[in-house]
Amino acid sequence: MESQARPRLRARATRRRLHNSADVKLNTDAAAAILTPIYESLPKTVAAGQHNLTYGEIEWPSLKIIAKYAEKMSGSLGKFYDLGCGRGRAVLYMALLGPFDLSVGVEVLPERISLAQQALTKLKMSIPSSGSRVRLYEASFLNPAFKYKDARAVYLSNMCFDTETQAAIFMKLNLEMPKDSLVFFSKLPDTIPGAFEKVDTPASSEIHILHHL
Repeated sequence: MESQARPRLRARATRRRLHNSADVKLNTDAAAAILTPIYESLPKTVAAGQHNLTYGEIEWPSLKIIAKYAEKMSGSLGKFYDLGCGRGRAVLYMALLGPFDLSVGVEVLPERISLAQQALTKLKMSIPSSGSRVRLYEASFLNPAFKYKDARAVYLSNMCFDTETQAAIFMKLNLEMPKDSLVFFSKLPDTIPGAFEKVDTPASSEIHILHHL
């Protein structure tokens, strides 16, 4: 009986340490392990209305690649932005890892941002310190109210962006992002603006990495 109780006691102690920690920073596997049951408990989301485009969430291995490159960045890491964040998986993942001062998600569809808020609420119940590093906004990422001057890394799932949208966000990021920041795309643009250079496309991944010169 005693031997069976010890693992449960250790598990409870671990959860208490996570809950009470002022500044939790986890490795990539631990972050995925914490978020997987949260997202499995949420409803799926589909594209709708004028934004009736293909919807898919970034996978854990691709998020691990983003985190790896983020950790290599020098100086203050500023903020991580997921532009078109959907249910917020990437945003919460980066908040759990702790490499950024703040993790920000911007999503135009109310249904999706509502699900992201639900996921954030669940995360705050177990790890408040990580949840406090998250901001979620229901808006277009091209809204002039958003200025990306504090962005050290930006992720865009741009598989279905039209040419006009892609050109507009590149122009905005070029004007506002700090130099030496990184942009992660799910699809490499046909034409890369001169202010950016390709850094890498890791093998067997859906991520393309650009460096802002």
